[in-house]
Amino acid sequence: MSAPAVSRLPEDHPAWKDLRPLGYECARWLAAMGMLQNRWKKGRLGDELTKFLRDWMPQEPVETALPETFDLTWDGSLLEGEGKLLPLTQPGWQALLHLHALRDFWTAELRASHYAHLLQMIPQAWFMDPTPLPPGSVIAGLGITGWAELPRLEAEGRQFIQHPVGENKVVLSAVSAIADSWRARYQMRDGQIVLQEAFLH
Repeated sequence: MSAPAVSRLPEDHPAWKDLRPLGYECARWLAAMGMLQNRWKKGRLGDELTKFLRDWMPQEPVETALPETFDLTWDGSLLEGEGKLLPLTQPGWQALLHLHALRDFWTAELRASHYAHLLQMIPQAWFMDPTPLPPGSVIAGLGITGWAELPRLEAEGRQFIQHPVGENKVVLSAVSAIADSWRARYQMRDGQIVLQEAFLH
């Protein structure tokens, strides 16, 4: 079977608008991940949030110095990267990006516009925490009162992927509506991260 055709992203393709800032935004996100880990270790996120993240915070150190040239790939459902970019692809970090309790942190560290764009580009994800919600509460972005209701959403046509992230721990991610698969190459140039080229595949 022949390999899928790869073609350069047309200049008028709407994805350019999203891909141009994405490399820079991902670099900022990596730097903010390290800051979040440090704040959590020092107990500077509040008692309730610190306790919750004890089960979910990724323990691997995040390296923030990116290579001069790096690629980001979207395979139609997940962001992919290699080496120092791996944290960007991990469901746990994606769930932390979307965690409502960290909204103020991400807004401050990423700037509101970059944070909003990352939320748009990175599939929504949730920690499947078994702790019952308070009466009257729902899981943000899903509108359900507990994980037992997830099959109902799937029966209605919503698609999810469950990612085991440790013993008895699962992160749930939504299947993105971005249909195209692409690869974008970024380059450090005069201290800035510039989109060098992009391909559809």
